[in-house]
Amino acid sequence: MKEKKLYSLTGKLVVFLLLIIFAAGTSFGVIQTLMLSNVGLTPNAAAKKYSFEETTACGTLVQQQLHNIMSYYNDMGKFGTNGRYDGKKEIDYRAFVTDGEQSGGDSTTYTIDQLGKMYDDGSSADLNGVAAYTADNYATNDAGIDKEAYLAYEDGTDVSQETEETDVAALSAADAETFDSFSPDGEVYFPSENAVKSLKEKKIDPADVSSQFLYLYDQGMSLETQKTKAGTYLYEYAAANPKTVSIRDLYMTLSGVAEEVADFKNQESNSNIDSDDSNLWYCLEDQEGNVYTNVASWENGYTMAVAQKLSYPFAFGIDRTDGADKFRSLADRKNSPAVEVARSYLQSSQAADNYQKVFVALDPDLEASDYFSQYSEIYSQWLSKMKLLLVMIGAGAIGTLVCLVLLTLQAGRNGKNKEIHLYFFDRWYTEIAAAAAILIVMGAIGIVTVCMELSYSGVHSFRDFNGNYIYSGSYGNEADTWRSLVTASGILGGFLIMLIPYCSLVRRIKAHNVWKQSFVYQAGHRVVSVVRTFYEDRKKSERTVLMFCVFCGVQIVLCCGFGNFGVFLTMVMDAAVLFLLLREASGRKQIEQGLKEIAAGDLDYKIDPTSLHGDENLQLAGIVNSLGEGMKAAVQEQMKSERLKADLITNVSHDIKTPLTSIINYVDLLKRENIENEKAKAYIRVLDEKSQRLKQLAEDLVEASKISSGNIKLEFMNLNLNELVQQVNGEFAERFESRNLDLICILQPEPLLICADSRRIWRVLENLYVNVCKYAMPGTRVYVDAIRKDGKIQFSIKNISENALNCEADELTERFIRGDVSRSTEGSGLGLSIAKNLTVLQHGTFDIYLDGDLFKVTITFDEVVKEKKPETSGYTAKPEKPEEDLEKPSSDTI
Repeated sequence: MKEKKLYSLTGKLVVFLLLIIFAAGTSFGVIQTLMLSNVGLTPNAAAKKYSFEETTACGTLVQQQLHNIMSYYNDMGKFGTNGRYDGKKEIDYRAFVTDGEQSGGDSTTYTIDQLGKMYDDGSSADLNGVAAYTADNYATNDAGIDKEAYLAYEDGTDVSQETEETDVAALSAADAETFDSFSPDGEVYFPSENAVKSLKEKKIDPADVSSQFLYLYDQGMSLETQKTKAGTYLYEYAAANPKTVSIRDLYMTLSGVAEEVADFKNQESNSNIDSDDSNLWYCLEDQEGNVYTNVASWENGYTMAVAQKLSYPFAFGIDRTDGADKFRSLADRKNSPAVEVARSYLQSSQAADNYQKVFVALDPDLEASDYFSQYSEIYSQWLSKMKLLLVMIGAGAIGTLVCLVLLTLQAGRNGKNKEIHLYFFDRWYTEIAAAAAILIVMGAIGIVTVCMELSYSGVHSFRDFNGNYIYSGSYGNEADTWRSLVTASGILGGFLIMLIPYCSLVRRIKAHNVWKQSFVYQAGHRVVSVVRTFYEDRKKSERTVLMFCVFCGVQIVLCCGFGNFGVFLTMVMDAAVLFLLLREASGRKQIEQGLKEIAAGDLDYKIDPTSLHGDENLQLAGIVNSLGEGMKAAVQEQMKSERLKADLITNVSHDIKTPLTSIINYVDLLKRENIENEKAKAYIRVLDEKSQRLKQLAEDLVEASKISSGNIKLEFMNLNLNELVQQVNGEFAERFESRNLDLICILQPEPLLICADSRRIWRVLENLYVNVCKYAMPGTRVYVDAIRKDGKIQFSIKNISENALNCEADELTERFIRGDVSRSTEGSGLGLSIAKNLTVLQHGTFDIYLDGDLFKVTITFDEVVKEKKPETSGYTAKPEKPEEDLEKPSSDTI
């Protein structure tokens, strides 16, 4: 019974709901724990009761910000003045790139603001792009060559130029030899009219410079947006110095310098160099003794910063004066993970090599609003809840695993039987199902990705000095609970969607059809079947193949040897074969129709062989006709056997009734005697009960036999089922009350008309009510209702069985089957069988439904729309025999 409950619909819903709950808890717990680890709150940190300032995450954050600060001050000498960004500072970027080896003077000098603007508007990057493009495309060795004349010479045509006409045919032998020896290392470029005009204004012949120069000069005229200190553009400077200046190098190096300036500006905005903007306090001394700090009281240097003794949650210093790193921790916990991470950075970072003394500390009160204060707040809020998250993860993981195992056991099973039930998806070819499963899994992954994108879209990111990813978020937003909820919901949704192909695979494995349901197996099986059939019927197959080969050979000979006449003959042969095939198909159609008629029950149907052609069709028609005769003989034999069985039961019952009547009469006489002996009275009472039960059994046997064989007479009439049910309720009211059964009857106010035999339908209802009286659990309710549904009249009765029903519903309507396996109660096991057969004879349906101890019977009849005259149905198989009295109720089955 427990097993049936596990496989029932209720059991499956309970397991599925528990799986959702456990999986949701696990997903949220894991995601939230991972998010909290970004702010340093790990299970290990919670166990050791670290504060945020002592965690590895805090040390990594210090490392990142300290790296930005040091890099900022390292670049200050290049791009700043007096420790601040100076946009008006001028830089000869050519000397800057070559460390002073090459200089363009004012012609390559820009202000810091100009370089920043070129980076922001993208012009520096565009110039770098065209410079890189020319390296792979345009020729560098075609200076001094008349390009149009050369191309004309190559094509062998005349070309007209703006200034002169070049007659290629009139070229001298020397010129021709020059063109023949010239091989450009790239494409030949023809500049625009503006570029030609500009060059000629500078008294430069475009033919005297390379195609690469022409291309870059032309592009520079449209891409350069800033003039140098000399008031010229770079392309003009390169044109004025073609022997010493490479316009390609000018453009490629300009992009790098502009990018460095932009990085410096970003460092200044992200370095929090003022103590009011940052909780990170620092004091840096370089080798020249310059002091950089964001704390006013530390302006005198490292010694003053160390001497100011405060209770720091995080603080340390490094002194490299003597060439060795002297590390000194001033934090409350000397060797916390945060201090170790920051110290490791200072000992290995190239950005820290310029500083002899470094002191770093965190504001004890974390008053500024930055990463430190935000992460510390989140850390404090969730520190006390870390144990709850870990318990949620552990319990959720175990619960999810258990529910997944139960779901695996439930897949394909129900509480009614032990068969494996497949759904439409499980009957697809395995390959198609696998493709669908892959799409489902991809959809699940897509859902997870979308949820994560929704949770973390727009979140900033930064990296440590090694380029490793540290955080994603802005002031702790990545640890917000809603982000974890959305992400966990996506993971849960993806997990539940993936259960669809998983459960289908489990059902396929249980049904052993993973391989058998595959297209490869089905196709291979059919091929093997065809080959096997061909092999087993070799003679017929060989004859067919031989005839086909002869037919094809004749057609080939006719087409090849007789020309158009041969083609005509092959067409005639094809038409003749088509006619024979159509006639064969017509005969097969007649045989198919004969099989359908016999299958429909017409066993006397015969196929006319005179309309058939071909030995095979005639042979099949003879087999089909013989099949009908054989089936007719088998049916008659079976009917005779059933009739003999019914006669045997009837005759035996009649033979038993004669001595049984005498026994009953003598017992009645003994009861009338004034017998004083109590034991004798008890014996007489037992004889009376058992003889009456034996009499009832004999009558039930006769009745069941007649009903099953149709040997009864039915008188149909229109009946109001509501009134009939009310009468039966009144008859059994006292018996229900004696069994402490509460009858709940629900009837519709309007009449429910059916066409049935009044005596037989009364017997059906009586048997059902007797069944309830005997086997319903005392103290329970019995529900009776009659309704109209879809043009049908339905009557149902349901109760709770006193004994466990360890059998199938269909078995209860068989003869001598009782729900009481011990057979300790009265009953013959014929009541429901009689009720079902009587219902079917009256054109109704009789259905039994079992669910645990719930027993329900539903009887359905067609609704009578308007009155019909009573008619007598011809169900009299043996009218010569008188009908037995069938009014007595049967002792029931369960």
